[in-house]
Amino acid sequence: MSKDQQSNEPKFSWSQPPQEFFSDVFWNSVSPWSASITFGLRMAGPSEQDTPTVRIRMPLQQAKALSILLLRAVRTYENEANVTIELPHDLLNNLGISPDDWKPFNK
Repeated sequence: MSKDQQSNEPKFSWSQPPQEFFSDVFWNSVSPWSASITFGLRMAGPSEQDTPTVRIRMPLQQAKALSILLLRAVRTYENEANVTIELPHDLLNNLGISPDDWKPFNK
């Protein structure tokens, strides 16, 4: 995959580089007007709470377009790298994603 194919970042000069965050946990919510995704860090100990680090809010139309573009990017990566990124059934269950919900996203 070429560098241009890996990113849909706009082609312009940044006055300051964007902040970068790492996340291994997320929460999402939707209202009639917008969607919100909060990214955070999973804590190591059972007595520790996960730590939110950044929240992104967007109109529902943008959230839907983003979900389609992310799916397309992951599918392109899987096809070009000849790999399949599996999601554990426990993860899908914990997120409330049924097998019927997941079917459209399988190749």
